[in-house]
Amino acid sequence: MTDGMNIQRKTKKAVPTHLTPKQAPKGKEIALFGNGSNDLSVPYKDNGPKIPSIFDDKKPKYSPPEIPNKETPIKVPFKTPEMIKEYNEKTVLGIYKGLSNRNITKENTKSLVDNIKNISFDNYKYTFLSFESAGISLTDAIMNSPHLTTKQRQECMNHLLEVGKKTADFGHQRSDDVIPKMKDLIKKYETSELDRPNQKRLTADFKKLVNRTDTLSTGTPEKPNGKIDGTFKQGNTGDCWLLAGIQSLSLTKEGRALLDKSVKVDAQGNATVTFSSIGKTYKITARDLKCSNELSTGDTDVRAMEIAMDRYFREAMPNGNADIDGNTVSKAFELLGDPNKTQSAMGQRGVSQVIEYIRSTGMKGKASVTGMTGNVDPRGMDATNEKGEKVKMYNGHAYTVKGADSNFVYLINPHDTSSTIKIPVTQYLDKFNLISITDVTGLK
Repeated sequence: MTDGMNIQRKTKKAVPTHLTPKQAPKGKEIALFGNGSNDLSVPYKDNGPKIPSIFDDKKPKYSPPEIPNKETPIKVPFKTPEMIKEYNEKTVLGIYKGLSNRNITKENTKSLVDNIKNISFDNYKYTFLSFESAGISLTDAIMNSPHLTTKQRQECMNHLLEVGKKTADFGHQRSDDVIPKMKDLIKKYETSELDRPNQKRLTADFKKLVNRTDTLSTGTPEKPNGKIDGTFKQGNTGDCWLLAGIQSLSLTKEGRALLDKSVKVDAQGNATVTFSSIGKTYKITARDLKCSNELSTGDTDVRAMEIAMDRYFREAMPNGNADIDGNTVSKAFELLGDPNKTQSAMGQRGVSQVIEYIRSTGMKGKASVTGMTGNVDPRGMDATNEKGEKVKMYNGHAYTVKGADSNFVYLINPHDTSSTIKIPVTQYLDKFNLISITDVTGLK
């Protein structure tokens, strides 16, 4: 399960967007952990020059600058309404069709490569996300193009890699955890095409870099305390399946004890995460926690678990998954709990049976995650929060099941776990077609 939500926690610790690279604090000068402030930071502004299509047949009149020098003001990310409209409605499908067209001329192919090289730090993220919104991966389009030469593929991918590195490094986010391996994968074009698993790895690593480009709008995290005891908000990574599972387990006595046992911290804020069910332990440094703003905000111990789980996926690639971006509603229970005590259902009949079981027996000793597939229209649901305010629901997304009664199903959205959502049972069963439930009794 995945979604495209961009949930950001904003604090006073964020670096002001008007600072130039020389003025911005160095990495060592930035506090690794914040003070828990929930104040909002730099407001979004829709201004600045319109960036022409980077994929026009003609060379753009305006070439976006690379990382600016000390005299040039900077805004990261750079975004205008015109830019969004152009990328979503025209540019994205145009370039994809160009890359996919076997009859494309050599001259136009060269033009495509030149235009890809015009991608810069200020339109980097939105180019990638525009492709994603059309169901296309920019890197996959480049790697699978039938008419780009090996050299052209390498040139395009290396340019995207260099811009991503500069953008992440400028915002004091990590790039050294993925860049070396990405360079090695790109070099494989020199001898042969990448196999599909390595293509997935490269695409996943690019997505990680892209999700770290909102570098100036995420505050420093709170210091972890070795307990899953706070609320959190999903970040720019589609790991709702994991966060919903963690939240669900934390609502039970046994699950909370298991989670707390999984995370150990030291006085410096470094964490050690152990997944006993799969026999894996990972060391997460304070720098790792600070420099992973693509992940959740709030309870930093949850972020530590995200980082550790992502490393596990990078090592094992279970079921072909290259990272934690997207998975099934049951996967968190299978990896964190007991897969033999986990059951899943798909379709209205199966989901209704599980909800009736929850309604009649309660949630004691149970954890559950539900969701709806991406082809379901979530609109029109009477979903409300505790204040009676209407809440937007999302397809292709996982939710924690908090409980159910004769009239309502109660859910928690990993976008913000501080609130409970109430949905009429009939509407829930009409829209939600996935559910997983696990028995947490006896978890250690």
